[in-house]
Amino acid sequence: MNFVGHAYIARNNPSLMAGNFAGDSYKGNLDKFIYLPTHILNGVKLHRYIDNFTDTSPLIKSVGKIFQDQGVTKVAYIASDILLDHFITKNWSDYSTKSFEDFVGIIYEETDQNLKYLEEEFCFMYARLKQQKWLFQYDTEDGIRRILWQFSRRLGFKNDLLDCMRIYTAEKDRIDALFTDFMASIVENSNKFIQDSLK
Repeated sequence: MNFVGHAYIARNNPSLMAGNFAGDSYKGNLDKFIYLPTHILNGVKLHRYIDNFTDTSPLIKSVGKIFQDQGVTKVAYIASDILLDHFITKNWSDYSTKSFEDFVGIIYEETDQNLKYLEEEFCFMYARLKQQKWLFQYDTEDGIRRILWQFSRRLGFKNDLLDCMRIYTAEKDRIDALFTDFMASIVENSNKFIQDSLK
């Protein structure tokens, strides 16, 4: 999952949203971050749970294999993370009664009021994300092509991330069916993780 997916999982627990949204910027053992407020640290824990659940899901591995079978090697799972956000946003009404604009407003509100606790690296990226309205680009195919292009430039090696949109378009029915099942699974399991571990 990418930005939208991570934030969506925390939608019913807004206090977890900032730490979850910024989770990638906290590297290494969580013991290093015991100085963080509980709600931020719990958000980071949720982020790591989501990442591990996604990385080990047979459904997401099946999506990755679709890309790999067509020659995509190193970036198959980066592509699946980004395209999962595309899937969520283009089908937003299936996942929320709240408008996507209102949802993004909650992300901004929760993150803005917690910036003082978040890593400088994340804050720099977040400022660009807001300014360039990245989250509002995920729902269209043209928008997701721009996102894939941006990610491909940030990677430190030659990659075929941009070609993944062509593959996705050709295999949309198969991939979307896998994403549908995955979303049901991760929502159920993440809610249980929040209830059992972060309350």
